[in-house]
Amino acid sequence: MVINYRVIIVIMYLVITIMSFYPIIYQLIIIKTRTNNHKNKPNNEHASIMKRIFLVIPVKSEPLDLIELSMKRLSSLRMELNVIYILDNYDNETISIIRTLGSKYGFRVIHREKPSGYKGGALNYVIKRLGLSDDDYMLVLDVDSILNNEAITELISYVDSASAVVPHWIASNKNDSLLARGQWIGYLLFFRVFKALDNLINWVPVLGSGSLVSIGALRKTGYWPEDVLEDVELSVRFFINELRIMYADNAFIEVEVPVNYTGFLKQQLRWSFGVGRVIRKYLWRVLRKRHGITVSLYLGQYFAYVLQLISILILIIMDIIGMSIPLWAFVALLIIIVPSLSMYLYSLLSLDKEYGGNPLKDAFAVNSANLAFIMALPKIAIANLMGLFNIGRIEWIPTPKGSRKWTKESINLFPEYLMTILVISALILSIMHVELINTLITLPYLAGYVRGLWRILNGTL
Repeated sequence: MVINYRVIIVIMYLVITIMSFYPIIYQLIIIKTRTNNHKNKPNNEHASIMKRIFLVIPVKSEPLDLIELSMKRLSSLRMELNVIYILDNYDNETISIIRTLGSKYGFRVIHREKPSGYKGGALNYVIKRLGLSDDDYMLVLDVDSILNNEAITELISYVDSASAVVPHWIASNKNDSLLARGQWIGYLLFFRVFKALDNLINWVPVLGSGSLVSIGALRKTGYWPEDVLEDVELSVRFFINELRIMYADNAFIEVEVPVNYTGFLKQQLRWSFGVGRVIRKYLWRVLRKRHGITVSLYLGQYFAYVLQLISILILIIMDIIGMSIPLWAFVALLIIIVPSLSMYLYSLLSLDKEYGGNPLKDAFAVNSANLAFIMALPKIAIANLMGLFNIGRIEWIPTPKGSRKWTKESINLFPEYLMTILVISALILSIMHVELINTLITLPYLAGYVRGLWRILNGTL
């Protein structure tokens, strides 16, 4: 029997390419799924009575001006909260300054002399040092996030119905750059997915800023995970232990998003690596639970970058060796991928218009976010594989905030250069081999990589 290796390679390419777009298809299916909205607004008029809320702000190497701004904002809140700043990586002089600021605004400042366990370790340190009881709640807030009284009230109204309550993020700096605005538009769809997940399977992921979590539930699951992605890992632990996490769609927390490729890359690498570690540790326990497949598909979305990288590399190899992609494979890609991408873009721009945006202008913002993901693709894919196979580590670096968010630090752009050169070479060779279909498929990648690299070097991404 003669094995047609060309057909096998084409089928592999087709399957991997289609699977690499599954996060888009998954999200569209989730938000379009019709479910009975069984989660009515809790009627907990006295939910805040007898509940101690500890507002904890972990601060690691953040600039002093940002810390003071955070304290000034929180001091304007009318609600009675126990506000604690937990510090890591500061010298004695800076700690003294922050303690003075804390005294000025009436907030407690704690410093860890021997930091360990990342952000989760800092949160656990607060729980144990202050001896919080099982009836207490911890409201975790990033130093750059903006919280108001209405959001706190909304979150507290759910405490008798859930072990954790998750807010609705909005980007406070959405107009700082096209990349920032593109991420804000992405958030609009992201939280539609949250709302649908909450209605569909009674679960959403805990967010690292603005989530309200029961201390008793934390103790039941072994406290905050002391790993690079403590919020997602805690979400999985709650799911496995059948502890309810609810989404409060009207509890708005303002957060800063990265404004340039440097900050974006730092954030995405940590998220991709962290999710990989979470999947490695908990996948089989998640799958044994009801709705485990839905949760696993949500967690596995970063693995799509691995599939996309493999897909591009296979395409490049086929272009270089002159192996043609048959018409039937091209048609299959068009039938599945083009409608999905079109519907995804339509959903993003429709939400943009719903929230007061201009879809014609904001299409460029969406493109900026897409370019950032395309350029970061090799690094994100490798980070995810590192997490999945427990290889190496990624240093936990807070996403640049405040004035630091504008910093354009020098980064190793070798993978970005390499992918751009490979795609250019593949396109040239596909033209030389007169492979029209290969050329048509390679052209969008060429446009993405060339424009993306140019904008990074030009400082506009």
